[in-house]
Order: sequence, then C-alpha cells, then structure tokens
Amino acid sequence: MLPQPPRVVFTTGNPGRATDAFRLDAVDYLLKPLDPEQVSEAVGRLLADLRPFEAGSFPRSSEGSEESPSNKVDFAGAANELLPVKDLDRDKIRLLARYEIAAVLRHDRRTWVHTVREEFATYYPLGDLMRWLGGDPFMQVGRHAVVNLRAIDEINHFGDRLYRLRLRDRVGTEITASRTGAARLAIVLNKQRNSG
Repeated sequence: MLPQPPRVVFTTGNPGRATDAFRLDAVDYLLKPLDPEQVSEAVGRLLADLRPFEAGSFPRSSEGSEESPSNKVDFAGAANELLPVKDLDRDKIRLLARYEIAAVLRHDRRTWVHTVREEFATYYPLGDLMRWLGGDPFMQVGRHAVVNLRAIDEINHFGDRLYRLRLRDRVGTEITASRTGAARLAIVLNKQRNSG
C-alpha cells in the first residue's frame, strides 16, 4: 500500500513459503541455513533493484501545465531533490531520484519519465527536466529525447551516423537518435573505446 514499498529479501527455514515471497514481490528468496555466497548475490540483486543504473557499465555498440502546486519542482534546486510524478491512475504521487530515471521522452503533448518498471506522463518542460538531471550520465539524443547512458541496453548503428538505442526498462523502449544526438553519442562511444 506504500507509494514506495520496501524491498524485501525473504529468508526462511520452511521451503513451502515461496508463494509468500512471490506475493510480497520479494527481490530474493533464501532458505536457511544461509550460504554466504547466496547472501552476497541477494545483496547484489537488491542493490541492482535500488540503483539499477549505478552498477552497470557503459553499453557496447553493435554497429502548458496541469500539475498541482504540490507537484511544482524548483528545477534549480539541490542535487538531492526528488521529482514528484503521478502514477497513471493519477491517485498516487511518486518521488523519483535522478538515478532511477532511464529516459525522458516528449510525445503526445506530454513529457514521459521512464524508470525501469514504470512510465509517468507529466507536463514538465523537457528543458527544465534536462537542467534538473544535470548532465552526465544524461544525454540529449534527440529533440524530444534524453537518456541515462547507464540505462542503455543496446546501441545499433545503421545508416550514416544514425543510432537506435534500446533501454533496459520493462518494455525495451527504443529511441532513434537524431543526427546531432548520434554525433554526441559517437563522441562518447569513441572516448569509451579509447579509454577501455
């Protein structure tokens, strides 16, 4: 019932409790006695769930407002501020941290904020969100698209300086980079290739 429910690692000595763990949407299910290696893996999954883009490495290339006053954001504020967004039913408000955001896309007169699991339709101006995101690891790859470079699952190169990006979100969102965005992305890819 909480807007941001706690993440749970279910531990038990009774192997018949797996359905309880699934019902609670547990990150992991561990049977006692606990194996230190399994605990370490569970912690890794928990961290990946809490900070989905911080642990991952950079991807490889494969050739007018309806917001209520309570939803206003001071986009010039501190780096630790949270972004209020409403769920699709518009009955709950979620507070998103920068590291949770996979992409920000403008379409259908709305600005869609994508996380790994959800998308939120907002009326925030894309330019304001770009300033709030504050640059690295976020990059504008199109007139209406900003992506978290750590959230990119795959980059496909096609044509002359054209790239199609696939995100590591639940639906595998695909974004075609503009020529300018593709040029920016190529620079970052070349830096990554030369440093690695």
